[in-house]
Amino acid sequence: MRSVVLLSRRHRIYSAAASWDLPEVELFLYDSPSEALARISLGKSSLFVFDTRDYPRFKHVVRKFLSMKTDTDLVIVGQEDFPSDLASPDHQHAVRPLPADADPEEIQQVVERLLRLRRVREGSGIVGRSLAIAEMLSLIAHAAPLDVNILILGESGTGKELVAKAIHDNSRRKEGPFVSLNCGAMSEGVLESELFGHVRGAFTGAVSDHQGVFKRADGGTLFLDEVAEMPLGMQTRFLRTLETGDFTPVGGRKTEHSDIRLVAATLRDLAQDVTQGRFRQDLYYRLKVVVINAPPLRDRKDDIPILAAKFLEDQNEKHGLHIRGLTRETEQALIHYDWPGNVRELLNTISSVAVLKQRGMIELEDLPLEIRFGEGPEVNSFLPVPLDGQAGGGVDLAVLASTLLEMRHDIREIKALLKSAHFGSDGPQEWPFRPDGRLATSGGLVETFSEDTGYSPLQGEKAGDLQTAERTLIESALRQAGGNRRQAADRLGISERTLYRKIKLYGL
Repeated sequence: MRSVVLLSRRHRIYSAAASWDLPEVELFLYDSPSEALARISLGKSSLFVFDTRDYPRFKHVVRKFLSMKTDTDLVIVGQEDFPSDLASPDHQHAVRPLPADADPEEIQQVVERLLRLRRVREGSGIVGRSLAIAEMLSLIAHAAPLDVNILILGESGTGKELVAKAIHDNSRRKEGPFVSLNCGAMSEGVLESELFGHVRGAFTGAVSDHQGVFKRADGGTLFLDEVAEMPLGMQTRFLRTLETGDFTPVGGRKTEHSDIRLVAATLRDLAQDVTQGRFRQDLYYRLKVVVINAPPLRDRKDDIPILAAKFLEDQNEKHGLHIRGLTRETEQALIHYDWPGNVRELLNTISSVAVLKQRGMIELEDLPLEIRFGEGPEVNSFLPVPLDGQAGGGVDLAVLASTLLEMRHDIREIKALLKSAHFGSDGPQEWPFRPDGRLATSGGLVETFSEDTGYSPLQGEKAGDLQTAERTLIESALRQAGGNRRQAADRLGISERTLYRKIKLYGL
């Protein structure tokens, strides 16, 4: 059983709080900060309600609370806003400030709302404490008890089915069935059968009666994913069934009835599909009584370490692994990556890395290259251009440095491929590289980046320009390697010792 801890010296709040109707929640009332914090330290408290109006040193108490490793939310009474000098990006507590004139009834409403949010969060499997997730959970908690249709919008991998399940579990239909169907990649005939069912002999292969999802979800929730993929012809019949609850199975003559609550989801812009004639307008308005947006992972970066830790914990338990966590560099690399596949991509990445690592800490080197170097699909997809947009203008050295690093990486891969070809099944071939690291061709020699030779693709420039370019190149390599000097040296094609000397020279 969870508990609510109330710290206050105001007897009016005491007497009102004693009458709060909080099912399955224990209420503890204190006027001593040390006793209240001791109760919270036990780790079973859902909420800490702190009436600061009679505590001059309230910031000390709040700071102590925020430093505790507990999953307890905070209601701070007597403050219009949460004090900026106490705010910290590290704590994972939901904080709700209330003004000094807040009465006990208002405090009770906030307490009940936060407890309801906690029940939704803990029962849904939705992980995260970011503002975007808090807003989504708040909407779920508000809309779930109302028996209305809900439309969930969000990119692939954002957890739309988790949202739909949370709506069902917090609705009046939670004792009924939760049935899901993906409307994508289905022909109209197959989709009709899956929605409404069919009778034996309705078509070739229909050897027995089949109940559709409308019937199976009777008394519960029907979740239709990728509803925008439903063919136009099917949308008409679907709308009629949605309005009346009546339908006839394919090949049948008897009208059946089903009472369902519909939750639909799509990654498409349905409003645009309506404008372009791909989706019925009347069905669109029927679906969007309440709209919930599932935020992409790039809009909730603060949740990435929390999600990663949860996924690691799950992998340890599932496979009997002994992974202690993520290094700081690894965590930063995960935060800086854009995650086009959203939470699903993060889950798959953590699962893959964990299975390969099995024990110890997840290092930066354990991550895939595109995440390790922060290279999304649009990163480094351009060539260096003059800053002023005119030929002969100054070159953007940061862009040039990034491009040169990528060129060197590609050349190193080409060398490896040629070397493996030399020892292929067709017998020995003439090795194309000379001892000095240059590529021998029929037309002469092609320069490559050789290690520690002092060669620079910017030769011919002034000495000052060369030093600026070299410094920029080193900074770019260190940044892409997440501060790992060994990786940066390898990326630059120089020894680690030389890199240390350059770092000292340029004061990096």
